Amino acid sequence: MPVNVVSYDNVEVLTVGVTGPSGANTLFLVCGVAIINFHGPLNDYNRDTVTFLVPNEGQTDPNAPALDIGNFVDSTVIAFPATFESSPQRPVGWGIDNVDTILGGPNGRNIQLTAHLAALNPGSTIIRMGFQVNILSQV
Repeated sequence: MPVNVVSYDNVEVLTVGVTGPSGANTLFLVCGVAIINFHGPLNDYNRDTVTFLVPNEGQTDPNAPALDIGNFVDSTVIAFPATFESSPQRPVGWGIDNVDTILGGPNGRNIQLTAHLAALNPGSTIIRMGFQVNILSQV
């Protein structure tokens, strides 16, 4: 079952004017933290996905309108476990297997981030996932 974002923390958006490529005139640099509370309830790695639209600056509610990026040109993304906890009784581990972005949202002017999570054994929890998304667009 996909993991839901509980809330966001410290979302920052830097908007930079650029010239090209492909007619792009704006670069959005977005960073923040998604609070997800993903547990490892199995006796092996538990893997699942978290998907969300890249939020606006200062946004905390995952149901609020996402960042409007205009006409999409390209994007890059990184994600990492920002806060996690473990139990000393069993081996633990956690990670982000991979992360990607695609054009999304109700009007096609948002960026959808999908991260594939992993947590080992019941003692592992990824509480917060940090992210940085760089979006090249034409506004």
